[in-house]
Amino acid sequence: MNNHKPLYSREELITLLDYVQQKAKEETKLQVAECMLDYGIDIKLVGAITGLPPKQLISK
Repeated sequence: MNNHKPLYSREELITLLDYVQQKAKEETKLQVAECMLDYGIDIKLVGAITGLPPKQLISK
């Protein structure tokens, strides 16, 4: 029989998975924005499409 305690509760796992999902979405947005900027697309348009603030786009 398997009598060990789980490392995380259900709520903790859901929180962790949500965090990972949000980070992955943010990273994808940054990658898309970087490609768009590389192709010379206006930074305001890139911001409107990705939803990223200009301050975050300028730092990349």
